[in-house]
Amino acid sequence: MDNIFERKINYYETDRMGIVHHSNYIRFMEEARCYLLEKFDMSYSAFEEKGIMIPVLGVNCTFKHHVTFNDIILIKLYVKEFNGVRLTMGYTATEKNTGEVVFTGETRHCFTDNNLKPIRLQKIAPDFYEKFNNLK
Repeated sequence: MDNIFERKINYYETDRMGIVHHSNYIRFMEEARCYLLEKFDMSYSAFEEKGIMIPVLGVNCTFKHHVTFNDIILIKLYVKEFNGVRLTMGYTATEKNTGEVVFTGETRHCFTDNNLKPIRLQKIAPDFYEKFNNLK
């Protein structure tokens, strides 16, 4: 399955040097993750309707090459680890025209109820559990 999110860089995301400010890469990963979940009919709204939250436990990002206004990046997403309680997503972003790797990263998550108590996704939402297993 082709899990690639395409993102054009906006002017306001650049810094005084004309390159994307490093803080934006976390936002790009979140946009890509939301895109992937929606693509597989598992939007954040659908999780929340079932009383499931997906808090972020950690973020890692390694910057490889800069991008600037109007560049287009392609973010490839994949499930690195999933056990029904925790989820780790991986990201590799490349510049569309050159193919250069812009950044690599990962986000770590867990599944909780509305009170942030950990839950087992297989028990609460077995359909979502299966979809994540199929993405591994």
